[in-house]
Amino acid sequence: MGKMSEHLDYEITDSKSRLKSVQEIISNYDEDIVRYFDEVYNPHIGQHGMLSDSSRVAKDLESLANYLLYTQDSDAASDTITAYRKKRNQIRESAIEKIIVVEESKKESSRSIIKIPKLKVLKEDRLVYAELKETGKTIEQIDKLIKTRTDSKGLQMPATEIKKLKWIRTDIQKDEIAVKNELKQYIRFNKISKIEKDNNQLSYIRFDDIEIVRTLFECYTELKEKSYEDTHGYLKLVMLNFEELMDHTVMKNYMKDVFMWKIEGCTHDIMIERLNQKYQLKMTKPALSKMTRDTIPSMLVETYKQSKEDWLYTYILRGKYKTCNCCRQSYIASTKYFSPMKNSKSGLRSICKQCRKSKYRESCHTTKAK
Repeated sequence: MGKMSEHLDYEITDSKSRLKSVQEIISNYDEDIVRYFDEVYNPHIGQHGMLSDSSRVAKDLESLANYLLYTQDSDAASDTITAYRKKRNQIRESAIEKIIVVEESKKESSRSIIKIPKLKVLKEDRLVYAELKETGKTIEQIDKLIKTRTDSKGLQMPATEIKKLKWIRTDIQKDEIAVKNELKQYIRFNKISKIEKDNNQLSYIRFDDIEIVRTLFECYTELKEKSYEDTHGYLKLVMLNFEELMDHTVMKNYMKDVFMWKIEGCTHDIMIERLNQKYQLKMTKPALSKMTRDTIPSMLVETYKQSKEDWLYTYILRGKYKTCNCCRQSYIASTKYFSPMKNSKSGLRSICKQCRKSKYRESCHTTKAK
């Protein structure tokens, strides 16, 4: 699906023409939008879910909405951005008069200087949004008048006029912040369609919780049988996702066998005997219990977190990657994969943690052999 906001024409200023332009764009992407809400958008996820609030399609639709909202002949624009503007200006006009009276008998102090807001609109924002680009040009013109202290006719301006210009500049800058916040907000869909109540749903199953994964692992056979009869619930989907997680988790051969034997319902004594016969591996009951209750569920959780991270940095965010100088594999440039190092430019070591561990083990074996 292409980006709909690329077809917006900001040269159009009236609301009717903009509305007609948006209707034409929507009609061209009609099938893609319907496919998005049918196949990608999940109504069971709340407004903080990544599939709706911060997805590329939702942000694209938000840009179309803002394109219609901020038109020159729109009454909604001024109300939405600054509903208090009229009252605020009245207060500031009276304040200016008081300052002028005071300054006649007292020198100007630092308190009477109009301060620029701490939150600012950056150059990148002005490149992205045409509305902020126009206000930026206005601020530059006002700055030029304040610095030169001369008007457009070349005449010197009194201190009162300079003071008013500073107030106007501050007002525009505060309005810019309001516009920036409105443009960067996410669209929140309250109700797309009526959802029937489902009392058997297993919502918000977290595969990154080791307790939940351990329960699914230990009760796999029982839950699998119940999923066959769970027609209206989500147990089938949960079990399918868990099985997919099992297939993607990389384990050693003997751990895979323990995994399958545990699902089949074998006792610890049987599993210990089979491990000894097949792999000549001596295993105690406490070690086997730790493997089934902690080690294997932790590996499943890590596999899920890794897949979630890959999905996030592929479809939602743009991640910074770093290549390991040893294994030549690329990872997300974070302390999860690389140890911190103050002297390097990226703040991370050039070799990943996995390679450093393997090198440490090799050095230990070499030392013992000597």
